Amino acid sequence: MRIICTTATLLMLSGCASQNTVLALEQPYQIPTPTIETPITEIDVQEDVDTAQFPVAKASSVWTATGKFSVKMLDADGQKKGGSAYFIWQQNADSYRITLTGPLGQGRTILMSTDNGVILENAKTGHLEADSPESLFEQAFGWTAPVSYLKDWLEGKSSTANAYQVYADNGSLLISREGAWQTDFKNYRYVDTELLPQKLIITGPNLSMTVLVSEWKKAL
Repeated sequence: MRIICTTATLLMLSGCASQNTVLALEQPYQIPTPTIETPITEIDVQEDVDTAQFPVAKASSVWTATGKFSVKMLDADGQKKGGSAYFIWQQNADSYRITLTGPLGQGRTILMSTDNGVILENAKTGHLEADSPESLFEQAFGWTAPVSYLKDWLEGKSSTANAYQVYADNGSLLISREGAWQTDFKNYRYVDTELLPQKLIITGPNLSMTVLVSEWKKAL
């Protein structure tokens, strides 16, 4: 009697497993496709990258980055303009002070955050204040740049929650699309124990920018 019951039980379990297998085959898994709000020129992505969501890279919130950036743009009349400047970016938690020197900065320009907004100091433009650094760039130079995003981009991570991201196999961020802006992260290297990009290529409306970081100094 025990043998008969055991056999019947095995047959019932086998039937359930077969039925579940059929149901699984009838309902294939659908991989969700990321939604990109802003159309951007097609990108050549390396074969070793993955669009899986890796944990956001952690970087020190107290650091100084030194380097150079160049900008190419189209003005309101469709004329091509450009220039370059050296920068020293000092970040302390949520506060920052950016010093620009060179032709693009029209001499020495200081941009720093305050509790009430952002201040820009320049020999030609004088003292300017605004709610955002983008507004100040527009007032001082006649063009704007995603300065509010740059702190996170320099740390090798996206700046907004809804960014579309492409990662390498080692977890480093290669591409981030955020609104009208796209950033390509290149030339990663270790700074202490963190992997940080040394080159950013930023494209947006009528503007492209290349940022090169030559030196990092981080608080211990």
